[in-house]
Amino acid sequence: MRGPCQNSSCTFNATKTCVLGNPPDDCENRPILDEGNDKDKENEKDADDGAVDVEDEDDASRADAVHVGTPVLTEPDDGLRSLPASRTLGVAQVNAITESRPACLVGIVGLAGAGKTAALVSAYLLLSNGSFKGFSYADSDTLRAFEEITRASRTWQKGNPPEQITVHTTLSNDREAGFLHLRLRRDEDDRIFDMLLPDLPGEWSRLLIDRDDTERFAFLGASSVIWIMVDGRQFANAGRVAHARYRAKLLIERLANLLKETRPHLIVVPTWQDKVAFPQAEAEILLECGRSFGFEVDIAPIASFSWNDDIVPGEGVAELFNMTLTAGPPPPDFWPDTDPASNDRKLASYRRDV
Repeated sequence: MRGPCQNSSCTFNATKTCVLGNPPDDCENRPILDEGNDKDKENEKDADDGAVDVEDEDDASRADAVHVGTPVLTEPDDGLRSLPASRTLGVAQVNAITESRPACLVGIVGLAGAGKTAALVSAYLLLSNGSFKGFSYADSDTLRAFEEITRASRTWQKGNPPEQITVHTTLSNDREAGFLHLRLRRDEDDRIFDMLLPDLPGEWSRLLIDRDDTERFAFLGASSVIWIMVDGRQFANAGRVAHARYRAKLLIERLANLLKETRPHLIVVPTWQDKVAFPQAEAEILLECGRSFGFEVDIAPIASFSWNDDIVPGEGVAELFNMTLTAGPPPPDFWPDTDPASNDRKLASYRRDV
């Protein structure tokens, strides 16, 4: 067995390749190590005399030869859990989840400032504190993403709130949606639900309304439920309500054209309910608009955060999630009754023909 290379200009110790082209086991610059060499023992001196222990040097050389290129640390136990490397999930990852197990894909649209991200932040904080009515946290593949969007909401002090709790949503890929994942356990029956929730910039919805730009929203065709987030303050403002109503109705029309024959359940979500209650008359207008395009529509007002002592932070958010998980068209008849048409089936007309 040979030790490390003694040629100072050679890189064999690091690269395992001789710069002179010599076979590694025959290179003269690598001394032969002989564990049974008695000459090493004759060279031993008393340590107090300051002599060099040759045997110790040989042992160190052998150790260096053995450990070159081997891992310093052993692999961690497979049973240990670590935070997922990903932040938001891409469309390919969402497809992999929906193909492997049942999952509720939610579409979330709304203009900037409507409170799309705030609703997701509120739900995550409520789950973190065990205050999510009817549900408890089971798992998430996007914890890093949730922590990133909730960072600002953890730093403000009561009585001195910031002007904006959540940061403006930006995506690394401006052409593809980024999804957050939550796995919830329902308290009443311990049933597990996987939810996939997009966190999208408000500019996407603005382009959908203004230019009918539908390219980024192709995933909505696979969604079970769509949330239409609207700023409830504008619907209670006499000077802004007409414009807010027009934009919301146009958004519903754009979704109907985008989805073609598909009609997922729509939930209109008025936000900022800690500031002002959503007018019932405006709710009826939006419900009627959605139904005119063939949608099943519900209203779910929320207050993601609250500066009102009469409304708790997160008011209505858990109810919105529960409505989302229970919404959907009624199941079709297993064996519907049909009236046979003449000459439609030969077996049915057999006796008449004979």
